[in-house]
Amino acid sequence: MKKNFRRTGKPTLPEIQEEGLLTPLRRGASFSAYAVAHHKLVTPSLRDLETGSDHNLHSNVEMAAALVDQAMQGRYLPLAVVYHKDYESAKRAFLLHHQLYLARGIVYLILMLLPFFEIPAWCNGEMPNPCGDFDGSAYALSRLPYIHPWSSLVIEVLCVLILVWSVTLQWYFMGPSFWRNPVAVYKVILLMAMAIAISSSAAGIAKPQGIKFSMYLRILVPIVFSRALRNCFCMTLRIGLTFMDIMVLVVAFMLVSAWLGTALFSDSTAEFKDYVTSLFNLFVLLTTANNPTVWATVYSANRLSFFFFFTYLIIGFFFLMSLAFSVVYSNYKSQMVVEVAKRITARQGNLRAAFGLLDIKHQEWIDGATMIALFLAIGRYSSTSKSLLSSVLPSSSRHIPDVRARTSRLFLALNKRGDFKIWSDEFEELCDVIAKEVERKPAAQTPGRYHRLSDMHFVKHPCYAYVIWAFTFASLAVAIVQLNVDGRLQILLLSLEFLFGWVFAMDAMLKICVQGWKPYWWSSLNRFDFVVTVLIVCLHLFSFFYHDSRNWVSYLIIMRGFRIFTLVTLVSRWWLVAQTLRHAIPATAPVLVLQFLVCSFFSLLGMHLFGGLVYAGNPALQGTEYLAMGYDAFNYNDFASAMVTSFNLCVANKWYVIMDAYAAATGNRWVQSFFIAFWVLDVAFMLNVVLAFFVEAFTSQMEKEERARVHEQWEMHGQKKSGGILPFRTTKSSSCDIYEDGTRYCT
Repeated sequence: MKKNFRRTGKPTLPEIQEEGLLTPLRRGASFSAYAVAHHKLVTPSLRDLETGSDHNLHSNVEMAAALVDQAMQGRYLPLAVVYHKDYESAKRAFLLHHQLYLARGIVYLILMLLPFFEIPAWCNGEMPNPCGDFDGSAYALSRLPYIHPWSSLVIEVLCVLILVWSVTLQWYFMGPSFWRNPVAVYKVILLMAMAIAISSSAAGIAKPQGIKFSMYLRILVPIVFSRALRNCFCMTLRIGLTFMDIMVLVVAFMLVSAWLGTALFSDSTAEFKDYVTSLFNLFVLLTTANNPTVWATVYSANRLSFFFFFTYLIIGFFFLMSLAFSVVYSNYKSQMVVEVAKRITARQGNLRAAFGLLDIKHQEWIDGATMIALFLAIGRYSSTSKSLLSSVLPSSSRHIPDVRARTSRLFLALNKRGDFKIWSDEFEELCDVIAKEVERKPAAQTPGRYHRLSDMHFVKHPCYAYVIWAFTFASLAVAIVQLNVDGRLQILLLSLEFLFGWVFAMDAMLKICVQGWKPYWWSSLNRFDFVVTVLIVCLHLFSFFYHDSRNWVSYLIIMRGFRIFTLVTLVSRWWLVAQTLRHAIPATAPVLVLQFLVCSFFSLLGMHLFGGLVYAGNPALQGTEYLAMGYDAFNYNDFASAMVTSFNLCVANKWYVIMDAYAAATGNRWVQSFFIAFWVLDVAFMLNVVLAFFVEAFTSQMEKEERARVHEQWEMHGQKKSGGILPFRTTKSSSCDIYEDGTRYCT
């Protein structure tokens, strides 16, 4: 086919072929007979597509738009939806399933917080004091209010019903492939197990105050239902296999050291009187919790013993523990490469399927008309997907001004071969640009009346900003002084604070007049200033009726003074670190939640094993270091206290004191295995995983921000040299991952 060029030298799109553009994937028997009889396909025109008049036609373009839009947002539309017998209803079910991510997140939060307010299993009394302790002092309870067991069951049932609704939607849009998906099967099994556990508690098979197995099942709900937590959990399990190799090396080192310590110091101290005692004390020493107490007696008798403990700590704590973190971090990086490859593969699968739907003639390329149709369809699909009522209300077209000109410009910019065709290898980059163009917010149009306010252009001058900053610092100083004086000076400073408030209100009004409301409100700093300033002005007006409320203005002025933290943006390195932390901390949220769930498991297990053993006057605890140090508030009598105890065990300072106390309370030394398992899993392993997640997220984001800053400087330098702007396409767009719970992380 010839390439058409205008004599002006500017390339233009060739004449667009609309034939077969909207060929449906499925047609009824009558339609097929009609097509065979007439030897052609009856399809709507491009004008019908632009006006959106034929919404009932499930075309290739509409299905490809769904695939492209979902792939660009990091949510992968299952091909089962595209090939569903009722595509439109399957698409609505898919969108509604993803729009339920906020409801699912609330369910996860409720199920994780519910144990804090449930009656402990060992309490058999009646409300409102089921543990027989009016103020919680006898059993050192957390003093949180307990809810009735039946209220807990009702809350749990409501949460399960929301999850059942979500799984039902997934079952509908996935069709038969639902039962071939292992994760979907795990969801069904978990919901069935929770239903059985709840029913047993409600029917009286298990007492409401007894051990509820659903409490353990709740821990699995966020892991199974949340994609982010599920991926984090699977990655952690794979890292654990490598971590076990290091633990074998650590255990071997402790076994040899315990044998040597028993041989050298069994006659001089009770801490090394036999092999088991030596092994236990050296294990605690590896956590530095009993250092130097455990070897103080030995050192007093023999100064040369220092070299034994020095060598043990250098090799065990500084070398082997650091090696454990290095292994975890290295394995995490390799796992991240695998996860990124999986996401890219899934994304490419959606895009290849979309390209296959558009390339109906199997030419391995698509033309301009198809791109225009796809662009319009993505606009309608994105508009529909943002509506929670999309399953009820018909989709409304989103107005995209001058869509032909935009698509033609993007088509020409990305047509690398210059043949006015988009080939399969070019399709991914073109889809990125189309998705950005559709989702791009329109530039705010400043009303004409603002252009006529030429007398207010001083607001944009840097000196005006310096004056406002001077007022900010002055108001902050006045507010701090006002809180520390009294008398007539305090009244004077209060009046001065209200004056500052009206100055800030005038500043906000001037900026709104010059910039317009939308550009002004777009800045987070302006939003913060506006809200605080409005509160100051309202408080001033309110103070005419209630004079005592005047003192609150000082706190509002101090609150507005927090804007001084934005000055870190003036130092490039500080700004870079701040931006990195802003992105890195949310990226580590899944692993932090996973750490919370691990602590929750051990807290529940400890509450069911040791609940009620710590109480005032327990003779088994008399004379223990646990009571002498006032640690009796750190116990497993209820879930809140157990979580606080787990936190202290994570810090690993004097954790052996709590362990020894429960060994004495139960009269069984094997209780120590519970605390040792907690240290190995939650401290030595999980905390290293959390640290590895954060270090990798921080370093990756730091490198990304650094590259962006260098690129921005290069662009500015290039514009100064060329006197114009750079070409349209300079770099490849970054890829973003949006998790099922709405979290977005870009790399």
